[in-house]
Amino acid sequence: MACEKKSVSSFTVRVGLVLLAGCILVPMSLVTMFRHYTVPMQTLSLLFSVDSSVTLEDRRIGSHRSGRSDGPVLCDFSSPRSDVCELKGDVRVLPNATIVHLHPSARPRSWRMKPLARKADRHALARVTEVLIASSHSPINHSASASAPPCTARHAAPAVVFSAGGYAGNMFHDLTDVLVPLFVTARRYGGDVHLLVTDAQPWWFDRYGPLLRGLSRHDVVDMDRAGGGVLCYPHVTVGLEFHKEMSVDAARTPAGTPWPTSPASSGDPTACRETPRPSVSATAATITRTATAAGFDTAVAEPEQHADLGAFAREVNSRDVLVGVHGAGLANLVFLPAGGVVVQVVPLGGLDAMAAEDFGAPARDAGLGYVHYGVAVEESSLARRYPRDHRVLRDPDAVRREGGWMALRDAYLVGQNVTVDVARFRGALRRAMELLQ
Repeated sequence: MACEKKSVSSFTVRVGLVLLAGCILVPMSLVTMFRHYTVPMQTLSLLFSVDSSVTLEDRRIGSHRSGRSDGPVLCDFSSPRSDVCELKGDVRVLPNATIVHLHPSARPRSWRMKPLARKADRHALARVTEVLIASSHSPINHSASASAPPCTARHAAPAVVFSAGGYAGNMFHDLTDVLVPLFVTARRYGGDVHLLVTDAQPWWFDRYGPLLRGLSRHDVVDMDRAGGGVLCYPHVTVGLEFHKEMSVDAARTPAGTPWPTSPASSGDPTACRETPRPSVSATAATITRTATAAGFDTAVAEPEQHADLGAFAREVNSRDVLVGVHGAGLANLVFLPAGGVVVQVVPLGGLDAMAAEDFGAPARDAGLGYVHYGVAVEESSLARRYPRDHRVLRDPDAVRREGGWMALRDAYLVGQNVTVDVARFRGALRRAMELLQ
């Protein structure tokens, strides 16, 4: 279900614009809350409103070159972002993150997986519980073996095992590493699937409960706090299928499946906790006056004041344009109405390509307009910290080549504020207005 977009014509005098005020650093900063990527908007609509008629055809998760397989174990380790294994037969999930798989045609083997769609990121994986999978031959009609404890509960529906660890609490990562891949993996079951999650904090269930209930009609199982029971299923998927950042790849979607075409996901009022972010100031009052003069009805949103996820989503959805800095909350673009516009303020640091990939491409994929505002040297606080010929200002690529991602992060994401030149920024607002016409 797409979010409706109010009409905008050449006669529009005021168009809603929301500025997300910063969570940290500068008190009156114009900031968004988040660090990375976006989901097509109707995804959120689908997740928040269960529609069992929207299902994917049954297909096997494996190498996309290999087609179907009816084997009891099918794993795909080829993706650079996620490992996924499907187990069929008598699958028993033990409380110590061990899965025992029994099947007449299975051969004895075992392996370990970290079920987060960020498998190359060792910092993220340090916060992910490792799952041990042991597959073994079991005769037909032999319901148990010495190596497999008896079932405490046996279910007819399949299950998906995944981690909510990694960079949990950062809304972008909650979405792109967990919730969107979970949507891709679980939606094909039309709600009749058990979700088994590890590394999830209590707040995670509270915040994302509506999305989880949109994917499963069963209670979510907290594997870390579920007690000592052995849960048994006929089919278990370990890991989540990843398509692309904050989005779904239509080319890998079964024909006829009504995938979303406009943006939506979930906003996170507490996502400001861990990820470093620049801030934008001019002050917010000055930016508001500039936007108002450009024809916008402007609101400054303080994400931390919106403990109610739905209320914050509705605030953003009531506006046409979202303005914010890369690294501090643009994931909230998923709440914009169809046809809205995102204005991304990109700090110094050679971040343009990353910013375009993180928010520009997903915004366009979601049917939103996109305006990229790259700050000038004079607009960055780094210009007051370093001499003009310093390599931090002159050659960000060298900073990254020599020090890697952490050097780039420390130089440009942690230690940089941006003071917008309102005369220059007015051009970005004019462009946003044009895209709305």
